[in-house]
Parts: sequence; C-alpha cells; structure tokens
Amino acid sequence: MMMKKGIKIWIAAGLLLAGITACTTGTHFSPFLRVEGNAFIDSAGREVVLHGINVINKDPGTKYLCSIGEEVYEKMHSWGFNVVRLGILWDGLEPEPGKYDEEMFRCIDRHIAWARKYGIYVLLDMHQDLYGEKYSDGAPRWATLDEDLPHQTGAIWSDAYLLSPAIQRAFDNFWRNAPAPDGKGIQDHYADLWKKIAARYAREPVVIGYDLMNEPFPGSQAEQYVQAMIGAYGQWLARTTGKMLSEKELVAMWSSPEGKAKVFESLQDTAVYKQVLHSILPLTRMFEQGPLNDFYTRVGRAIREVDTHHILFLEHNYFCNPGVPSQLVIPRTAPDGGRDPLVAYAPHGYDLLVDTRDYDKASAARVAFLFGQIEKTAQRLNVPVLVGEWGAFHSRKDVFVEHARLITGMFAKMKASETFWAYYEGIEEYPFFRVLQHPYPKAVAGKLKSYSFDPEKRVLKVTWEENGQILEPSLFYVPGVTTGDAVNIELLPEGDGFAFRFLPDGKGAVLNVIPQKETGKRTLKISY
Repeated sequence: MMMKKGIKIWIAAGLLLAGITACTTGTHFSPFLRVEGNAFIDSAGREVVLHGINVINKDPGTKYLCSIGEEVYEKMHSWGFNVVRLGILWDGLEPEPGKYDEEMFRCIDRHIAWARKYGIYVLLDMHQDLYGEKYSDGAPRWATLDEDLPHQTGAIWSDAYLLSPAIQRAFDNFWRNAPAPDGKGIQDHYADLWKKIAARYAREPVVIGYDLMNEPFPGSQAEQYVQAMIGAYGQWLARTTGKMLSEKELVAMWSSPEGKAKVFESLQDTAVYKQVLHSILPLTRMFEQGPLNDFYTRVGRAIREVDTHHILFLEHNYFCNPGVPSQLVIPRTAPDGGRDPLVAYAPHGYDLLVDTRDYDKASAARVAFLFGQIEKTAQRLNVPVLVGEWGAFHSRKDVFVEHARLITGMFAKMKASETFWAYYEGIEEYPFFRVLQHPYPKAVAGKLKSYSFDPEKRVLKVTWEENGQILEPSLFYVPGVTTGDAVNIELLPEGDGFAFRFLPDGKGAVLNVIPQKETGKRTLKISY
C-alpha cells in the first residue's frame, strides 16, 4: 500500500495484515540485549527502547520480593511496559557473611519467570537507601561498620545522608573495603554476591543486566560537597545583593524552611543553578574516578568471571541526581584490560524538591537542565542511557501530569530508556499515570533517529534508518486502541508497498512494520 497520504485502518479482532503477505510474528522475545554505541540492540539487530517501572519491596518482615505476586507483571504488560527495574537487597540475600538465603533467590526466580511470561525485560538493581537495613534498607548489619557513631535524621528521609555520622562512616568503610566480622573485606563480600547472582542468571535472556549499586554515596566527604555548594551560592548572592553573608548565616538560610524556599526560587535560574552545582565537580571527579571506579571494576571483574552476556549498569554519584555532570569512566574489566564492552549509564534524575511537601513546585528549568547533563554524559561515554529512577509522584495534583509530560518528552528527545519510580498498589488511578502509558517505538529494524509524541493530537512520529538486513519487524506500541478502533498510519517515503500487522497487546496494540530489503530512512506517523 502506498502511504504518502496515509490510510485509516480499524483494529480487527485477531490481527490485521496489509500489503505483502510474508510477515513474521511481533511477539518474538529476543534473547540477550547488547550494546552498540549509544543503543540497546536485540539479537535480531533491532534498536530497542526500554520503558517501564521499578518494582521493589523494602520490608524484611514480608521477605522483600517474596510478597509481590504475578498480578503485578500482568498489569505491566497491560500498560505496555517492556522492562522492570527489580530491586533486590543485600540484607535479604546474604544475612550472614558468606551465607546466602536460597529462599530469596527462589523469589527472584519467580519474578523472572513472570516477566518472561508477559514479555518484560528485567534489570536487577542492588538497592540501598541510607546504606543499610540498620537505617533504612540495603546492607546487612554485619556489613554496616559505623563504629557506633551517632545517627541523625532530618525533615525528609534523605536528609540523613547529610546529617548522620553513622551512615557516612558506614559508607567510608565500604569504599575502603574494611574487614567484615569474618575478616574478609565487605566490598569483597559484595562482589562475591554479585558473582553468585550473575552465575545463576548468566544464561537468562529476560535479564538485561545488573545495576551494581543504587545511588552510590561518597560518605563523610559529603560535608565538603555541601560546604562547596553553599559557598558558591553565597558568592552569587554577594555579587547580586552586595552583601556577603557569613558561613553560619548561609547554613541557617539553607536550613530553615523559609530560607530554603528563597534559595530554591533563585535556583530556578539555570545560570545560578549551574554555578552552584559545578562547585562540586572536583569532588565528584575524585569520588567517581577513584573509589567508585575501583568498586565498579572489582564487581565487574567478579561478574565477568561467570557471565559475559549481560550489561553492567553504572549509576553516578548520589550528588549528581539534581544535575551535577557525572565524571564516570568505563571500568576496565575486559580480558585484555580494556573497557568493558557491555556497559550502560543508569542515572537518576529528580528536582531538588523531590520528597518535600513543595514537590508540586518543581522547576521545569532545573529538570530540563539535569536531563541535559545526563544526555551529555551518555554522549561522552558513548553508551546507552536508561534513567533508572525519575518521577516519585505520590499526588493526584494536575501539576504532576504536566511534569510527567515534560519529562517523558525529554526522554523521547534523548531517545532514552527509563523506569519510573515506583510501582505501588493503585498507581494506575493517579492522573499522572496516564502519561506513562504513551506510545513509543519498542524496537526498530535499524538505527533509531528520532521519535516524538504529541499528547494533544495523539500522534506518534518515528524516524529510523533501516539497514535492509534485519528480518524481524519494527514494533510500535499504541495504548488504548482495541478491536474496532480506527488508527491512521502513514509511512514515508513511497515505495513498492509495505506490510504491517496490528496485534492486540494488553490494553493497547503493537504495530508490526515489516522491514524492506532496501536500506533507507523511514518515517512513520501513527494517529489514533
């Protein structure tokens, strides 16, 4: 069919096939994603976009993931998601030094089996918040070497990172691989656990890879980070107002609700925001290219002893979440001592106001800045990016609908994969959630050039460079279309024709476009 002007089709009860009759199924699940430059590639050679959500339970009383059932994956499939970032916890997996909880591994096995059943990839995330289970979740108590320092908390949960000497010392001892009660380094224990996980799932194609640590925190060096940022803000304030505040006055301003509100208002100016954030670049570089790179190298080598199939997902410094440029380097874990060929960048991105009562005032300018920095880092590293956490919306306010649209639009522009933070019961009833159920290119038979979605006009536009060698169809998810619905499809340039089929998929459908034998640029528009 000639598609210059487009055609309107109606979704049939089964499938609709147009054009030539030769067509492969769009339900094939490709094993072992790999990395080529800044793209995720499946075994058919198609570039893949990953779109999904985090799934985690941090409650040891309910055995963590063991309390989550198959129905969650059925929902993921119905929403059109194709990936889950699955949170696993060191405390649950290794309750005693060198002794592993087989029941916890069987729970992970069940989640992977459910994901396979519903056509969903799994990214295994070794999660931590405030270092460990003693203060929140993550490391077991035997690996929490806080030297009995005092623990302090603040107005929101994450304040404890900056306030608690105990948490900071626990991280310090982790980065220096201090000995556990059995005499073995705690970081060595951590690497051994990842090696055990990798050996168990080395031949599992549903697993795309391993997120080696959630939000690595630099430890007691954090005090220098805070001092540098407050000092940079004070310098800007002095140039602007002509008044130089003392360190004590600046700390008081950043600590009080009223003062902090004024600070955050001024930080909507991206020039000021950049100046404050860039003040910690030397510290970020020192940590990310020192202790953090050493850690990624140690764990990566342990994994590569048993698994050369899966991707290592690297997160940046905790302080990079609001937009500090990451200084990560690729660990050298290849057999020849070179950089690991299977690495992806897994940053998190949140506005400064996340988790506060003022989150509905999150700055669009700051958010645009921080995801711009993430894009630059991915380009510098020349690896694909999967934003492991974003959002954290827990409100029914309409402002979060707009905020979600802003961010998902940025992801499309970046061609970034992502997983929203996080699944909870009833999330689908929140207004912002409908933004997450957007159309997207799940896989294209070549190189993805660009894609965008206009939520007002309900139009998905995708451009890709087809290479002529790929036999499997390009796949485009369209939510909310079911049997009998009309969908307008336009594919350019003109040619001898093309074949497609629409297959029902959850609460939507997937358009399968059969690749042509000739290479060339393709532009698809779907209006529904």
